[in-house]
Amino acid sequence: MREDIAKLKAENERLSRIAETDWLTGLYNRGAVEKRVNQSLAKTGTGIMLVFDVDYFRQVNTRCGHITGDHTLQEIARILRVMVLPRDIVARIGGDEFVIFMPVNRDSHFAQERSQQIKNRLASISLPDDAVMLSVSAGWAVAEENDNYQSVFERADRILLTAKQKWDEGETEKSCPANNGIEMDIKQIREELSEHDLIKGAYCQDYETFKGIYRFMERRLHRTKSNVYIILFTLTNGEGDLTSLADREAGMGYLKDRIQGCLRSADVFTQYSSGQFLVMVSDVTCELAEMIAERIETAFYKDQKRGTEDLLLHHCYPLTPVRPAITVRQENA
Repeated sequence: MREDIAKLKAENERLSRIAETDWLTGLYNRGAVEKRVNQSLAKTGTGIMLVFDVDYFRQVNTRCGHITGDHTLQEIARILRVMVLPRDIVARIGGDEFVIFMPVNRDSHFAQERSQQIKNRLASISLPDDAVMLSVSAGWAVAEENDNYQSVFERADRILLTAKQKWDEGETEKSCPANNGIEMDIKQIREELSEHDLIKGAYCQDYETFKGIYRFMERRLHRTKSNVYIILFTLTNGEGDLTSLADREAGMGYLKDRIQGCLRSADVFTQYSSGQFLVMVSDVTCELAEMIAERIETAFYKDQKRGTEDLLLHHCYPLTPVRPAITVRQENA
């Protein structure tokens, strides 16, 4: 009973953290910061609020891509975290708008100076397009008697809007092709997803990833005529049983190298158990799948002692299209 209560409490705390957290940056969200600032003001009645807004942030998205835009917001959040004390409250309250509340008894000169320091640090964030410079406008306010989050924020936001108007008068937003940001996204996606250091031979995956590929291939077989075979290799002691743990670890490492070297780069494999590997080969016949298995066995036995030809077993079966679930509707007579 106590364990169940502890688990329930931990789960409630986890859900509460999720509800208070901005999904992209991990900072507090709009509702959480308002709640916590109000609690702080009710307790001490003092504090300063800093508000930051990125100028022409849509330029970052349109010229550098939306992925870079998200990474930029995450970098802003990281910098804000390291520039404040643990007791300070940091939040993302809008697309490119951030709030810091410091529960300290300081004046407006301190608030203005601190906001300028943070502005200067954020301006140093580099972007892929040298023509786009990150600029941040800031506002600040010192908590007064009977203040709450909304009243402090409104005073800070007025200073922020004044700063943005002055910035807008001296700068004009540069136009760029509407699809330029998408092209940058595609370029970055290709860069992130492509394999740069190609490993010779097959691609070894963890079991969960292998299972995802397996299920994808099951679905794919509905619309293609290709053949996919799964080969299970089992390392034994020569009598059908698993080897000792020490021998198994050494043997599995050796077997992994043989599998990787004998398969094509488009094939995948994974360790299934402490003494087994699963291999997936595509666009092959049953005979060719057996030949691949035999080639791996030959490579495995090449440097083994005589009389150990029964250590490695293999079993092969074809992958078949997954059967779609059929829902039967029962209508009332």
